Amino acid sequence: MSKTKLFSIYLLKAGFNHTNALKEGHALEEDAATALPEGARLYILDTPARSPWWRGFFGVQKDLLQASKGALIFLSIDDRSFAISFGQVYHHLNDYSYEYDFGLKVTLNSLDPNELKSADMVSPGTARRKRTQVAISTDLTFLDFDGNSEIIRSLTGKVKDEYKHIFKNATGSTSLKVGMKVAPQILPAVCQNLLELYESTAFHETFPNIQNISPVNDPAQVDDLNVSLLQAFNSRSDEIVLSIPEIVDYQDDKTCCFFRAEGTTSEIFPDITIEALWGFLDEINVTPESASSFRQYQLILCDVEGSPGRAYTVMRSLVYETPAAGDAAIFHLTDGSWYRAEAAFVERMTTYINDRCQPCHLPPYNHDRTVKGKQVYSEEAYNTAITAWDETFICLDQTDISPAGSTQVEPCDIYSVSHPGTDQATAEMYHIKISTRSAHLSHLFNQGVNSVELLKQEEGCSTKLKGLVADRVSAEIRDDFCAPLDQKKYSVIFGVISHKAEALRAENLPLFSRLSLMRTMQILELYAVRCSLVFIEDQSPKKEGHKKYHEINAVVSHDENGKVQVKPCAGQDGFDVDQEITHCPKEIRDALPGAQFRLQVSLKEGGKIRSHHGWDFDVVDEHGDD
Repeated sequence: MSKTKLFSIYLLKAGFNHTNALKEGHALEEDAATALPEGARLYILDTPARSPWWRGFFGVQKDLLQASKGALIFLSIDDRSFAISFGQVYHHLNDYSYEYDFGLKVTLNSLDPNELKSADMVSPGTARRKRTQVAISTDLTFLDFDGNSEIIRSLTGKVKDEYKHIFKNATGSTSLKVGMKVAPQILPAVCQNLLELYESTAFHETFPNIQNISPVNDPAQVDDLNVSLLQAFNSRSDEIVLSIPEIVDYQDDKTCCFFRAEGTTSEIFPDITIEALWGFLDEINVTPESASSFRQYQLILCDVEGSPGRAYTVMRSLVYETPAAGDAAIFHLTDGSWYRAEAAFVERMTTYINDRCQPCHLPPYNHDRTVKGKQVYSEEAYNTAITAWDETFICLDQTDISPAGSTQVEPCDIYSVSHPGTDQATAEMYHIKISTRSAHLSHLFNQGVNSVELLKQEEGCSTKLKGLVADRVSAEIRDDFCAPLDQKKYSVIFGVISHKAEALRAENLPLFSRLSLMRTMQILELYAVRCSLVFIEDQSPKKEGHKKYHEINAVVSHDENGKVQVKPCAGQDGFDVDQEITHCPKEIRDALPGAQFRLQVSLKEGGKIRSHHGWDFDVVDEHGDD
């Protein structure tokens, strides 16, 4: 007992023990041991020794062997069971058999809050992960943890004095990893203490904000939530929406989309909506039978002609919130993962944002631009039109105030001044975004913070902004528009263009967009900058879908020099049989002469025909002349 031994401990769910907690086909063998605690069961991994792969790779002459050895000890405490893992054998446990929050809860209840050493954290809204470690034990504040926007995945530190007779340090995530100086017969008593720590809620006092939001890792709970998701999808619930799971640049050509399911592609849609997906699935007579279907369907960004860009699974693109029976929390699906948010925290966050929502004094959005005959959204067109609508607004879209050599930073999209010519004059900086369905409205909110930070800290940036403003207003009002910049008096207004009702306020935003916005507003308030949210009415016409391209039959041939050519088959109106089809998929160009395909093409000026290497095609005759 003189040396500390490392233990990795899992708590099994009620109803699981050594008889049903292991995966089917596991490679463990039950064995006996002379010093096992009473009632414990031992399972051993004993693989034969073999040479490591790198021995032959480098031609090592020495005879080297390695083998995987490990064990699982099952202990029953009252009506619960524990699994203690030695070596890399924990993966033989059934994924549905153990509690996924056991290790973290035990550490939260046992660690001294001022003696923390390391924390793994993730910001679910941006999927940003970080690990913070310190040489001297400290509290969560110095580990740079933000309980309003981050999730603790793992925590390491020293335990409180009352638990030091069991272990002195602990690391908790799904399992509990501890070093202990104990005899085997003491392990049941240790597990009894751990069970009491797991069931305790004392950590709510010690770490009050640490589990405002937490990931749902338990596959059984995920299954239940996915059933709710499937029911909402098939019943066409208003609670489910479709979103591009990355930052959307509406000045980019690839902001249209099409869908792919069951080997079929949809027409092009200029707007990404759940209604478009439902319509496509109805058209091909497909009803998803499980949530796993959403991982097979794809949302593919494209331009108005259907040239594909990035592709995402529909599962990753769905946004959905739902309560769960017997749990006072909100469960939120984003980027393909489920999160649990404390109801009280969601209410507090929503109230905070609602108090900062303002009536919108900007004109409605109806400023689509035409791209190759098709209507698409345009933030740029809207921002530019505001200046013509009211000359007291200045468009600063795509301008730059960043220091020399730095990445471009827009000061804002629209600039104006409240109470000009008075002591209350304030520079009003509008940041505009189309759609509440962007999974990264947080990008918009970060723009507001980055701009203010530069203006507050970098005099050169403030000078740049003053020059941009002075160049865009008449001499009569120039002093009034520049005065608040000299005083560094700013307010930030986030304008979200949406079809949704303005009266819903914060509830129009997905959970993690609300989370990001609250954090942004809190940061701006620290800078003494007032921040507000407005919803701009979207009055633009509904974006109807349209066909991506023509479908024609084509044949492969070789000219006298052996060059591959793909040309339309005869009898298809509008397509010249002597006109070569360019940019065909590689599988078609590699086919035998005479092979025929049904492929998708676009007809260009002058009768030119173009396909795309990523477009769908079907084989009509793959053997050709041979």
